[in-house]
Amino acid sequence: MFSITPFLDGSAFTLALAGTVAFLFLLAIFSLRKTEYIIYGLLVWFPLETLILRVSSAEYYAFIKYFPEILIYGTLLISWRKYRLRTGRWFPTTPINKLLLLFVSTAIISLLLNFYNPAVWFLGIRQILRFVLIFIIFLFEDYEEKVVKNFLKIGIYVIVGESALAIIQAVSGGFLDKYLFFSESISLGPLEYGGVQQNWARGQRVFATLGRYDRLGSLLAIGLLMLFPWFYVLKKGEQREKWFIAFILGLVALVLTYSRASWLAFFGGMFTIGYFLLKDRRVFRIVTAGAAAILLYLIFLTVTQGFGSGTVDSTARQSLRDRFVEAVSVYSWQQSYEGYGRFFFIINTPLIVVSHNPLFGVGPGNYGGGVAAALDNRTVYNRLHLPFGIQNTYGQIDNNWLSIWGEFGTIGLVIWIMIFVEIFRSAYFVQSVSEDTVQKTVAQGLCGSVVGLAILGFFGPYFEFRALMVYFWLLVGIALYYFRGHKFSWNFLRD
Repeated sequence: MFSITPFLDGSAFTLALAGTVAFLFLLAIFSLRKTEYIIYGLLVWFPLETLILRVSSAEYYAFIKYFPEILIYGTLLISWRKYRLRTGRWFPTTPINKLLLLFVSTAIISLLLNFYNPAVWFLGIRQILRFVLIFIIFLFEDYEEKVVKNFLKIGIYVIVGESALAIIQAVSGGFLDKYLFFSESISLGPLEYGGVQQNWARGQRVFATLGRYDRLGSLLAIGLLMLFPWFYVLKKGEQREKWFIAFILGLVALVLTYSRASWLAFFGGMFTIGYFLLKDRRVFRIVTAGAAAILLYLIFLTVTQGFGSGTVDSTARQSLRDRFVEAVSVYSWQQSYEGYGRFFFIINTPLIVVSHNPLFGVGPGNYGGGVAAALDNRTVYNRLHLPFGIQNTYGQIDNNWLSIWGEFGTIGLVIWIMIFVEIFRSAYFVQSVSEDTVQKTVAQGLCGSVVGLAILGFFGPYFEFRALMVYFWLLVGIALYYFRGHKFSWNFLRD
C-alpha cells in the first residue's frame, strides 16, 4: 500500500520555522485587530509566489511554500474563536454550508470504503478545499465596507500589473522568460514540486510572474469578468478611461497567453453577464458573430489546407492560428487519445475509474489531481491498468471535473456541482435586489466567474491553482457577505 514517509530533516526544520514565524505574525496582527492585512498580503503574495520561489534558496522552499497556508489556518482558528465569543454561534449561515459538509462527509466515506493511507486522503481533500477557508474567514471577521473595497482595489491593481508585465514580456521577445520561469524540481520528503517544463518557445506565450501561461490566463479571465460589468456603470470621464485602459491591457495579455481554456472561460462568463444578466443583445450579436467568424475560418483552413485530418503543428512555435485549429483537428484528437492526452481520460475516466466505484470514487489524492502527481501515487492507476496521467508521466489528467468524479464519486461530483450552483444563485440574488453599484457589479462579475471557472475545470487542474482560487473564494466571501446582508437584513440574530 502507498505510504507517506517522514519529511526530510531540513524540510522539517523549515516547516517548524514557518509555523513559529506564522504564529508570532498572527499574534502581532490580532493584537492590532487588523486581520484584513493578512488577506491584503495573500492577494499580492500568491500571484508573485512562483517568482519568489525562483529567486529563493531551495533550503527555504518549504518555509516559503507553506508559510501563507499556515497563516490561513491560523487566521481561521483565531477568527472562529472571535466569532464564537462575539455571537455565541458556531458558524455564519450561508447557502453552501451544508453542501461543503456533505462534500467532506462523502470524502470520509470514500476513505473508509477504499481503506488507504489517511495522509494521502488529507492531502487530496486539502488540495481542493484549502482556499475555501478564505471565504469562511471573511464571514467570521464581518469586515466593514471600506475593507471590502480595499480587497477589490488590490485585486484590480494585481490584474493590471500582471497584464502590463505580460505585454512587456511579449515585447521583449522572450528575453524575460528566463528570469520569470521556474522549472526546478524540489523534493520535500515524499512530495515533489516544480519540475514544470517550458514546452513552448521563448516569447511564444506570456505568463508574467505566474510561471505558466494557463495560470496567468485563468487569473486574467476571472479579473476581466469582474471588470466587465463596470462597462454598464461608469460614465464618460477619467474613471471610465482608466477602466478602459485596464480592461484593454488585460484583454491583450489574455490573448498573448495562448490559453484557449481561458479564452473560452472569458467569453462564456462575458456572455452570461452581458446577455443573461444585463439583457444586452449586443453581447449576443458580438459573441455569435465572433463564433461564426472563427467557425468559417476553421472550415476554410480545413478545406484549403487539410488541417481537419492532417498534422497540426504542435511544436513549441505554434502560431495563434494553429492554437485555434488544433482544438478542432481530428488528427489532434486522435493523437491526444493514443498519446494518453486529454481525450484518453475523458473517455476512460467514466468507463474505468468511475465504474470501479460509482458512488464514492477511488478516494481523494488517488487519481487525476495534483496530489497523485506530487506523491507519485500510482496505486489506483496500476490497479486499474491506466497510464499515470497525461502522457503516462504527469500524474494528473487535465480535467478537474473528471478528477473529482473519479476521486469523490458521482455523489461527490454532484455535490461539488451544487456548490457552484448555489454560489451562482446567491450572487444572482444580490445583483437582483441590491441597489448599490459595487454590490451589483461584484455579484454580476462573480456570476460570470462561476461560469468561467466551470469551463476552465474541463481543461486542467484549475480548481487547484493557488492564485486563481484565492481570488475566486475571496469573491465568494464578498458575495455571500452581501447575500447575508440582504437575505437576513430583517433578522438581528443572523450572526
